Amino acid sequence: MNKDIESVLRTQRWRDPPPAFLERVLKESLQASRQRPGVLQPSGAFREPENARKRPRSALLQNTVAPKLFLRLLSSIPRPLRLPLAACWLLAFFFRITTPEAIPQSTLSSYAKLPPMTPAQLLANRLQIEELADELLHLQHQGPIPPL
Repeated sequence: MNKDIESVLRTQRWRDPPPAFLERVLKESLQASRQRPGVLQPSGAFREPENARKRPRSALLQNTVAPKLFLRLLSSIPRPLRLPLAACWLLAFFFRITTPEAIPQSTLSSYAKLPPMTPAQLLANRLQIEELADELLHLQHQGPIPPL
């Protein structure tokens, strides 16, 4: 009863759509693509983009405190690229703040000179970590220490 929906959908048999449907979808998509700006029209002329004409700026944009350099920079980026570019910048910022600093080469070479740990050392280290964690958890559950 707890099946994954993706595996259920993959096991089902799917019928191919009728050829008339595919042909109609292709014709509609071609017709819609001709309505985009910059696409050659059947008449042989290019359709002018809607944002190519000068539009009056709203008072909200004119009275902003933001520097004009920022607005010029933003307006130099084509509209379709603004959102993907902002997403890329946010992703790069996320990786920058979540990626730890690189380990210096001197530290890596020092680690390379250390002898490899034996299984007995690994177990002793693990046991010591578990004892420390138990002490901390025990003190945490015990509550504050009353004054003398």
